[in-house]
Amino acid sequence: MKPDKQERIVCYNPFEWFEIHPNGQVFACCPAWLKRPLGNLLTDELGDIWNGTTARELRHSIHDGSFRHCNRRRCPHLINGTAPLAKLSELEKGVSRDIFETKQTRLPWGPKKLNLCYDRSCNLACSSCRSGVYVASEEERRQAEYLSNRVQRELAPQARQLIISGTGDPFASRAYRRLLEEFVPRDYPQLESIHLHSNGLLWDPAAWQSMQAVQPFVRTAEISVDAASVATYSANRGGDFERLLENLTFLASLPIAITLSFVVQQNNYHEMDHFVSLAQGFGCSVYFSQLVNWGTFRKQEFRRRAVHLPEHPEHLAFCNLLGEVAGQKQVDIGNLQSVLNGQGG
Repeated sequence: MKPDKQERIVCYNPFEWFEIHPNGQVFACCPAWLKRPLGNLLTDELGDIWNGTTARELRHSIHDGSFRHCNRRRCPHLINGTAPLAKLSELEKGVSRDIFETKQTRLPWGPKKLNLCYDRSCNLACSSCRSGVYVASEEERRQAEYLSNRVQRELAPQARQLIISGTGDPFASRAYRRLLEEFVPRDYPQLESIHLHSNGLLWDPAAWQSMQAVQPFVRTAEISVDAASVATYSANRGGDFERLLENLTFLASLPIAITLSFVVQQNNYHEMDHFVSLAQGFGCSVYFSQLVNWGTFRKQEFRRRAVHLPEHPEHLAFCNLLGEVAGQKQVDIGNLQSVLNGQGG
């Protein structure tokens, strides 16, 4: 989406997003969409990260309308014009709108949305994400605990949303489990919501019961599935599909808006329609997205899987199926919209 000359478009993320990775690096957005780190929470002071040179440069690129540091082909918000993008004229009057109108890059507030990605521990080894099962070492666990402590000490007071986790699983990580199970609401005086991103296999009634204080804040969740059948689920995620369905039945009974997500590739795109039906059966929304090579595939293997690429031999068949699901209720095709727009992957 290109900013209209008659209407200035802004993006909130560099003004509120704080994504923390295992090596301490901090990003103002998903690094697949905006690669430049703001700084490092293991070595830098919070103020030097949040209002440092890089952060201010990124904000300037929003103010001048260039979005020059952003990947327009991967960012679903730039492709589709969805939040956190907004027209400046539609912003409510107040401090936030003043920041955009006066094009300030040094912010008077701290990070509002914390995306905790600093523990990659997971109970699955999904090929689209990692090359094998990952369990944090003792040193990595200590590092994750240090980052958790900085979150609770320095970032919690102004946080409005917690997102756990952009990598790993909140129920498989010791650091995330401790944060959720020992959650103290008064430490987060401005917190409005918590979003959990999980594969769902460990999110059962017992796990949920162990974190009662956090429950009223969990308003949304994303469950990564990538399949609509036992065989495809086993191939792509290596988990127990029947157990997942059991847990989804439980999760559907909770007052949480749940999205089931599906990373599209050559061995699952033919199940997209069935996946929509599966999600709708649980009262869930659907999110489809492009396959990204996070260093887990050799180039040839990635191209064999990446059916969203125009040169893939099954690309046309994929596009036809994508077009069929794109208009269905509660279905978001995210950055795959660029495929339908003819922009490639």
